[in-house]
Amino acid sequence: MGGKEATTGLGNTLVDEIEARNVWGFQISVSAPKQNLAQLYRFCFLMLGDSGKAQEVFQRTLHEAARRAAREGLPNERFWLFRDARWRCLEASETDLQAEPLEIEEQEITAGTASQIERLEPIQLAIWISAAPEPQRTALAFFYLDEFDHREIADLAELKLSELSRLLAVGRRQFQAWLGATFPERPPV
Repeated sequence: MGGKEATTGLGNTLVDEIEARNVWGFQISVSAPKQNLAQLYRFCFLMLGDSGKAQEVFQRTLHEAARRAAREGLPNERFWLFRDARWRCLEASETDLQAEPLEIEEQEITAGTASQIERLEPIQLAIWISAAPEPQRTALAFFYLDEFDHREIADLAELKLSELSRLLAVGRRQFQAWLGATFPERPPV
């Protein structure tokens, strides 16, 4: 499965295929309603900005979860699968070219932001988020999944709430500047 098919709707095709059957002969049960396989794949996709790498990390995470379930049972931690996938994403991106730190323009979030975001392709959002420095990348990926509250994001990203707030505010203003340059707001008709 590759390219467009694997990334449609941030990965629904791949995830539907995996959710429709047992994974490697084991039933993976996610205990919390928010912790689902579709969101796990989307998280990997946002962290890595590449559907092929996201699929590899996603599948390795599920494979290891199945092995772990067979050996010792699954952890009783609410978002353990996301925490595991995060570390696998960070590990996978260590070998990639790293962008040099630079000052990125910031703009205040506007009323037209929602319409600008609607014009984005999922890959555009993923590439933008995956280029952010860590831990901002993790914070933005969890934030744009729209599944986690701020305390959960802070816990998963191993940040204090004040640091998370700062990273999200800066990241969202930078994203707004990029959106404004990429998709200028349309004047009201």
